[in-house]
Amino acid sequence: MEMEDKGEKGGRGEVNQKRREKSQKIVGFEGPYRMLYCSGKGDKAGVVRELEKGVEPNLADYNKRTALHLASCEGHTEIVLLLLQKGADVNSTDRWGRTPLSDARSLSQEAICKILEAKGGIDPVGLDSQLPCYEVNHTEVNMDEAALIGEGSYVEIYLVRWRGTEVAAKTIRSSIASDPKVKNFFMKELALWQNLRHPNIVQFLGVLKHPDRSIFLTEYLCNGSLHDILKRKGRLDLQTVLSFALDIARGINYLHQHKPHPIIHRGLTPRNVLQDGAGRLKVTDFGLSKIAQENDVSGYKMTGRTSSYRYMAPEVYRRESYGTSIDIFSFALIVHEMFLGGPPSLAEDPEKIADKRAYEDSRPPFYSYLHPEPIRTLLKACWHQDPDCRPTFEEIILQLEEIQAAFQDKMKMGNCSGACVIS
Repeated sequence: MEMEDKGEKGGRGEVNQKRREKSQKIVGFEGPYRMLYCSGKGDKAGVVRELEKGVEPNLADYNKRTALHLASCEGHTEIVLLLLQKGADVNSTDRWGRTPLSDARSLSQEAICKILEAKGGIDPVGLDSQLPCYEVNHTEVNMDEAALIGEGSYVEIYLVRWRGTEVAAKTIRSSIASDPKVKNFFMKELALWQNLRHPNIVQFLGVLKHPDRSIFLTEYLCNGSLHDILKRKGRLDLQTVLSFALDIARGINYLHQHKPHPIIHRGLTPRNVLQDGAGRLKVTDFGLSKIAQENDVSGYKMTGRTSSYRYMAPEVYRRESYGTSIDIFSFALIVHEMFLGGPPSLAEDPEKIADKRAYEDSRPPFYSYLHPEPIRTLLKACWHQDPDCRPTFEEIILQLEEIQAAFQDKMKMGNCSGACVIS
């Protein structure tokens, strides 16, 4: 069969190289963003030099985090005072609605809190950041008998028994959890997770009070991940794809509709979508990539680990400002994979794939005998190069429900099987 819509390919090598170089300069330490690096590292002299060069005190990174955010959470009092003196906005909000005071409170920087409060600082996410996390005594779970059932970029996953029930125990890798500040920040993120309730979100159960390890408990989903399912079964029929796609879309839509601020998954892949015993898919591990970023040496620089390159939105790869639509891009690639039984171009280096998508507008190919026209139209919109042109998950759900209804109508009429083509 002839392939359709392969996306634009090369022919723009020189232009793309210039765009890459521009992107690299933006996130490097030699441009104005060096002030953010110096603020996070406590280099007051470096901050002074950048201000003298004319760098704006309210300069923000791709997550809208300013030098004052970074200095506040790291406890660099002299830099906080300097930035405020130079006109830094005490209530600037980052992409998650957090102010410098929010960060200072989360990490118990009491002296910094007093300075910011005296300058009129507010903490709009105070309720979320101050909520304690439910703790489970380590004697209730025998980790010595735990069975390793999975590994991720940031966690190792074990099957354990807690109060007579099988649950998943996730241990945070020591490279991330060893920093007390990162661990504190991680606990605040989990405190937010414990309040989330949705049929398509993995249920958080609590944090294990273990003396040597950072461990949290979630419900155990016995059928494994979507990655495992595709590996076992290969291509999925249209009816299954639609059901799975709706499960994922409803879960992420719930996160995006969170109040007062949306929750961005930032690492949506088939490995982070799990199936329960009833066949329902649930999304997990949102926010862990944000935790890892907090441990980055620069204090603000995005790394490839924030999301698997294969599912990474172009704006994330280019280190640009982004929003909830990055999850929509990843979602489209996952749905495309379900029709194939796995990722296309599996042998190709994932980082090269992300690079082509970011700078050449490359996208996976469609096959007319696998991807129905309504699905192709939807996926094209979801992985649009312009994030503002992508639909919301609320809109995606409506479109998927319409496609599903049309498929079911044809099934009732006896006009098609599970591989039915709808137009």
